[in-house]
Amino acid sequence: MVGLLLLASCKTDYENLPTFSAHKQLQVVILTPAGSNHPQEYDSKTKTFVSTQEAGLPAKINFLPLPGNLGFIPSTAIKHSGNNENEPLAALVLAESVPSGTVMEVIPLGTLALNIAGEARYIIIATPSRPTDQILAATDFNEFVTKYPAAKEIIQKWFLYHNPNQKTRLLGWKNDNETEDLIRRWLK
Repeated sequence: MVGLLLLASCKTDYENLPTFSAHKQLQVVILTPAGSNHPQEYDSKTKTFVSTQEAGLPAKINFLPLPGNLGFIPSTAIKHSGNNENEPLAALVLAESVPSGTVMEVIPLGTLALNIAGEARYIIIATPSRPTDQILAATDFNEFVTKYPAAKEIIQKWFLYHNPNQKTRLLGWKNDNETEDLIRRWLK
């Protein structure tokens, strides 16, 4: 009986999963599914996914829904000013909607670099590694911007305008090679 209770209390520590899978693929933990307006976050203390809170209530994005699955790259850490804790590197996986807590193997396509409230923020744009899960026929930055320039523009505009209370401006895009360097720079 005690063994069952201990087993039931064991929860996955998503924040500290390996950055790369056993197949040497980048991993992303999904927080908020594609098509949602209800942002989720990972509570590392309780090891659960919870609604992001604003003024004590569940937050809602009063804009178009997320254009991809928003999550983070485990075992990465970025220190932002005004925040006492490190945050994992953000990622947007361009795929059909998957539930919060899904761990996906992905191929990084590039990085959207933004300045939010005076601070650089990076969002890794990725596609699933498994071809049957891909919705775009692109596996690198050049293919992404050549075949899907409108998708790139939509993602950029969504992140620039989804929160009118944040002063956000575009810093630019990084290609897939620069993205891999960025990820390795922020490994724990």
